[in-house]
Amino acid sequence: MKYLTLLILSLGILLSSCNNNNEPPLEIRLPISEVYVPVSVEFNEKEISQEDKSQLIHLVNNQYVINDVSEIPNDPLGLNETFGVAFDKVNFKEYTLLIKYIINDWTIDSYDNYYYRNTQENTYNWTINIGTASDADNYRFTRFAILVKKLPTNSKVVMWQGLTQLGWYPE
Repeated sequence: MKYLTLLILSLGILLSSCNNNNEPPLEIRLPISEVYVPVSVEFNEKEISQEDKSQLIHLVNNQYVINDVSEIPNDPLGLNETFGVAFDKVNFKEYTLLIKYIINDWTIDSYDNYYYRNTQENTYNWTINIGTASDADNYRFTRFAILVKKLPTNSKVVMWQGLTQLGWYPE
């Protein structure tokens, strides 16, 4: 009887124990201080120089974590001239500017930004979800930008975009 009581007491304690492992969540959503409207420049691939094409490819294949106005990349199609004024007003002592470029052949009908910290990989992540339902006649060079609280030095930032099609319904 003594062992039965001890067994029941042990099972009761075991079953009522809390599963508190104190691990942080995998993703922590972070605030975006400012979202800049995407800016696009339409171009005909046959009408731009090989040097400009190389610059565009370089911009698209890289991601930009800007902590000073001098770090804003120059693009060959004039996006900085048409949109750079907004970036001049950024307080880079308190904020970091994230910029992502894409080349596409469709119009942007909707978009959404998701910014979070991955605690397992210790990365800051920015995802751009783009909705489209229409094709463009020429290619478009598009810049997306968000402003976030100042990132720690040497932070790893991951940026990517996802594409969805609006108005598409399976039959």
